[in-house]
Amino acid sequence: MGQIFIANPKGGCGKTTVAVQLAGFYANMARSVQLVDHDAQRSSLDWASGRPATCAPIKVLVSANEPVLADATYSVTIHDMPAAWTLDNVDTLIHPQDIVIIPLLASPTDIKACLRFVMGIYRSGLLERGVNIGIVANRVRKNTRYFKVLEAFLAKLDIPLITVLRDSQNYVRAMDRGLTLFDLPAARCSTDRAQWQPLLDWSPIANC
Repeated sequence: MGQIFIANPKGGCGKTTVAVQLAGFYANMARSVQLVDHDAQRSSLDWASGRPATCAPIKVLVSANEPVLADATYSVTIHDMPAAWTLDNVDTLIHPQDIVIIPLLASPTDIKACLRFVMGIYRSGLLERGVNIGIVANRVRKNTRYFKVLEAFLAKLDIPLITVLRDSQNYVRAMDRGLTLFDLPAARCSTDRAQWQPLLDWSPIANC
C-alpha cells in the first residue's frame, strides 16, 4: 500500500484540491484508492458526496484521530491532513517510502507558515527516514511579484519544488460536481493536466 500525505498547517492552501486530484488520477488508472479526510471541515467528504456513480470509485474514510487504521487492501491511500496539524504522531503515521506533499500559496502568510512546518519536518527526522517530501506551488500567477519571492524562498530549502499549478477555474468547476481534472475530457483541461505530470512522475507510487 502506498501512502500520500497532503499536509500544511496553514488552512486554505489547497490541501483538499491536491488530495482529490491525486485520488482521481489513481482511480482513473484503475488503482484501488482510499481517501482519508482528517480535517474537521470534512471538505474531502463533501466533495466525494457529489461524485457521480459512473466515475472511477474512491473510498472516503473520515478520521477524527491519528494514526488512522487505513485499509491495507487499497493500493493507494491519500491523507487529507487537517489545518493546524503539528506533526503529531508522525512516527506512527508516516513511514519510510511514504510521500508528503506540501501545497503552498505565494503569499507572505503562507510562506511563513510553511517555513515553520518545514522546520518541524527537519526536527522530526522524516527526511533521514526515507520519506519522500516535496512542495507544490498552488494557485500560482507567475507574472506577480510575490511569485518571485516564493521562488527565492523555495531555493533555500532542502525540500524540492515538484510542480507549479496555475490558478484555474477548471478545478472549481470539476470539484463542484465531485469530479477531478482526470475525470474530464483531456482536451478541456490539457494545460492543467500537464502541470500535474511532474508530480505524477516524481511520485514512486505512480510506477508501483
